[in-house]
Amino acid sequence: MARLFDVFAHRWAVMGLWFVASVFGIMMAIAVGILLPAISSELDLTPRQQGFFGSSAFVGNLFLALPLSWWMSRYRPKMLTTVTLALGAIFLFVQGSAASFAILLIGRLGYGIVTLAREPARALLMPQWFAPREFMAVNSVYNALFGIVVGGGLFATPFILARAGDNWRTVLYVFFTLLTILTVLWMILGKERANDRDTSQESGGEFDLLRRVLGYKDLWISGFGFLGASVGWSAFLNFYPTLMLEANQVSLNWSGAILGVGILAGGIAGIALSNIVMAIGSGRRKNTIQALGVLMAVSYFAMTLVDSVPILFVISALNGIAWGFWPILNSVPFYLPGIRTREVAIGLSMVMTLASLGTVLGPSLVGILQEQIGDLGSALRIVSFAPLALTVTGTLLHIRTDLEPDPPPAN
Repeated sequence: MARLFDVFAHRWAVMGLWFVASVFGIMMAIAVGILLPAISSELDLTPRQQGFFGSSAFVGNLFLALPLSWWMSRYRPKMLTTVTLALGAIFLFVQGSAASFAILLIGRLGYGIVTLAREPARALLMPQWFAPREFMAVNSVYNALFGIVVGGGLFATPFILARAGDNWRTVLYVFFTLLTILTVLWMILGKERANDRDTSQESGGEFDLLRRVLGYKDLWISGFGFLGASVGWSAFLNFYPTLMLEANQVSLNWSGAILGVGILAGGIAGIALSNIVMAIGSGRRKNTIQALGVLMAVSYFAMTLVDSVPILFVISALNGIAWGFWPILNSVPFYLPGIRTREVAIGLSMVMTLASLGTVLGPSLVGILQEQIGDLGSALRIVSFAPLALTVTGTLLHIRTDLEPDPPPAN
C-alpha cells in the first residue's frame, strides 16, 4: 500500500487522476445530447425546452463563475475536488430520478455549477507540481484526456442507451456510479504539496484581487474566442444527433461516433499544436489561431450539408483539429505578467465564463431559430459561423509560452 501511495505522489499521476475525474464529469454533462431524443420523447419537450435543457448545465456559470472561483480558490484543492465530485454524483442521481422537466432542469443546473466550482483546483494544483514553462504542455495533456474520455463517452453512450432498452434514466444512473467511484479514488489517492507561490504572492484585499483579474485585457480577448467556438460546439453536440436522425436517418450510434471522432482528434491536435506554438514566433502563433477559427466554422457548416457517414468522419476530424486551440488559449491566464496563484484560478474562471456564455447561447439560439424558420439544418448552419470569433482572437492576442519576469517595484 505504501508503494502505491509513492506512485501517486508523482506529479503526473496526481494531476492525471484529477484530469480523469474532471473530464469524466464533463463528459457526463456533454453526453446528454445523445440522450436528448429519448428524454424529449418521454417528457414531451418542445424544441425550446430542449435547447434550454441542453444549455442549463452551463447557464449558472454565467452568474456564478467569478464568485465561485473567487471563493473556492481559498480552499485546498484536494478538499475542493472531493466535495464537488460528490455533489456532482448527487445531481446526476437527481436527474436520473426526475419525474418532471422542472426537476430534471434543476438537477442539470446544479450539476453544471458544481462542475464549474471544481475548476479552481486545477489552477491551484498545477503550480504545486509543475514549473511555469510546463503549463501549456500540462494543459495539452488535459485537453488530450478530454478528447479521449469525452470522445469515448460519445461513442459509448448510444450503446449504453441501447443496452438499457433506450432508458435514459439507466444511463444517468451508470454515470452516477462512475462519478461516485472516481470521488472515492480521489479521496484516497489525491495529493497536494506545499508551494511558496500559494501564499507568498497573495497580498492586498479581496476586491483588489478581483479588480486586478478583470483588468487583464488578454483574458477578455481569449474568452471571446472561447465564446464563439463554444456556441458552435454546444449547438452541434445537442442538436446534430437529432438532425442526422430526422433528416438523414443516421442512427444515434453513428452520429455519436462522428462527434466523438472530432473530440478525440481535438485532444491529439492540442498536444501537437501546443508544441508547435511553443517553438514558433509570435506572428505565426497568431496565424495559427486565425486559421483554426476559419477551419472550425467551415467544418461545422459542411457537417450540415453532407449525408455520407465516411465523409462526415473526415470533416469531424478536421473540426477536431481546429479545437487544438484549447490548451493554447486555456494557458493564457498562467502566463500573464505579474499574475498570482489565486488570480490564475479567477482568471481561468473568467475565461470559462465567456465560454459558458457560448455553451448557453448555442443550444438556445438553435432552438429559437428552429422554431422561427422551421428547419433545424438551417438553424445549425447559421450558428456554425460563430467560431470565426476565434480568428478575431488570434488577431488581437499576444500569445506567451512562459512567465515573464515581474516588473521592478515602483519608486
